[in-house]
Amino acid sequence: MKKYIVEVSETAEKDLESILKYLRYNLAGDIIADKYKLLFKQELKNLEDIAGSMPILSQELTGYKNIRKVNVRNYVIFYITDEENAKAFVLRIGHAFMDWEKYLKDE
Repeated sequence: MKKYIVEVSETAEKDLESILKYLRYNLAGDIIADKYKLLFKQELKNLEDIAGSMPILSQELTGYKNIRKVNVRNYVIFYITDEENAKAFVLRIGHAFMDWEKYLKDE
């Protein structure tokens, strides 16, 4: 099975920081925020093994070609793969019920 090198964009890192900050200070507190931090870390690690196996999203849905996603509870990690170099590049991380096309264009 192919192993992917996972790279996270600066924008996706900021997305994750914002999500965790929101969970910590506005919604659920330290315990839940720390739990989500661990869930995201685990899923990003899992991408090393599964990045190429996730389906490509519809261009009509995202506005882009070749974007894939993986869910982390109520959130989504959007990424693209470079099969030739066995890399997965995380573009954005956001809530599952957002306007994906607009969100991805802001990247």
